[in-house]
Amino acid sequence: MLDISVYISQLLFHHECVILPNFGGFVCNYKPAYIQTVQHKFHPPSKQISFNKNLIANDGLLTHYVSKKENISYDEALKEIEAFVLTTKTKLRTKKEFTLGDIGIFVMDNENRIHFEPSLSENYLLSSYGLTPIQVSPIKRKNYEEKIAEQVKTIPQNKSSVKKWAAAAAIIMPLGFLAFWIPTKYDLSQNINYAKLNPFVEEKAASYSPRTDLTTFEHDDVLSLKESINNAKEGENYLTFSWLKDEQPVTIALTDKYIAEADTTKVLITKTNLRYHIVAGCFSEKKNANKMVKQLKNKGFDAWIVGKRKGLWTVSYNSHSTRQQALDALALAKSDNSKAWILEM
Repeated sequence: MLDISVYISQLLFHHECVILPNFGGFVCNYKPAYIQTVQHKFHPPSKQISFNKNLIANDGLLTHYVSKKENISYDEALKEIEAFVLTTKTKLRTKKEFTLGDIGIFVMDNENRIHFEPSLSENYLLSSYGLTPIQVSPIKRKNYEEKIAEQVKTIPQNKSSVKKWAAAAAIIMPLGFLAFWIPTKYDLSQNINYAKLNPFVEEKAASYSPRTDLTTFEHDDVLSLKESINNAKEGENYLTFSWLKDEQPVTIALTDKYIAEADTTKVLITKTNLRYHIVAGCFSEKKNANKMVKQLKNKGFDAWIVGKRKGLWTVSYNSHSTRQQALDALALAKSDNSKAWILEM
């Protein structure tokens, strides 16, 4: 029987999701560099592997790869994968634990629920190839008491020098006391007014006073945004306009302009050129997908249904034209759902 974990590990270097049919899917999420404060280690960026037990449909990726590597037919490769899955499930039921190569460890609890713990021995992010964790020694700085004690030990024994060092100590010790006393007396994190003779006097906070008179505008002074967009030249990507005459104009970016027939002006942006989608969830029924889209929009996300992928309706937090934009926006999505991941279409 083939060790399918080797081929899954190889595919994780090049793909964001690898499905083991009838078992589950391994989803990769970008993890930025971080510092482990306990061991004082710097860890490079990596891919964080998570397991989704609902991704069991065979998408053909793993089967085609095994068939190519082993030089066997597609059906033979599928049988090898099925045998591997059967062996894995049997070991989990009997030993309650199974290690899948360099990918991670599966553990089955008393309620027959499977838990996955990813392995940290392998970094699947190709851009971090060759980068290993770096351990450094923390910088130990001396406090004021230790510095003064060292200076006192170095005082010479002749009387003239003793007088000089005594005068220096008379200046240093009060300064050291003030260095500890001032932060406890005043909150230095607040805004300090350095323009005054006493910078520690708290300045009164600015208060808002509503205007009693209303500003009115003549009808001829109000410019129409709709008219400005209609007059924009073909192929023009930016439009500069002002709501009021003699006021500082603002600039907006235009992508596929559509002017609504209603009284208001709308600028719609097409999503056909957005290849990278931050996936929030996949649903077999479209009504559940629409429900999640509504919830995410209420939270402020530009959510929408990307389409039907592998028989499931895919909901995206937002979509981007470049991978870097998607990686920058992934952190915000993970604050709402830690299992959010990037889908390239």
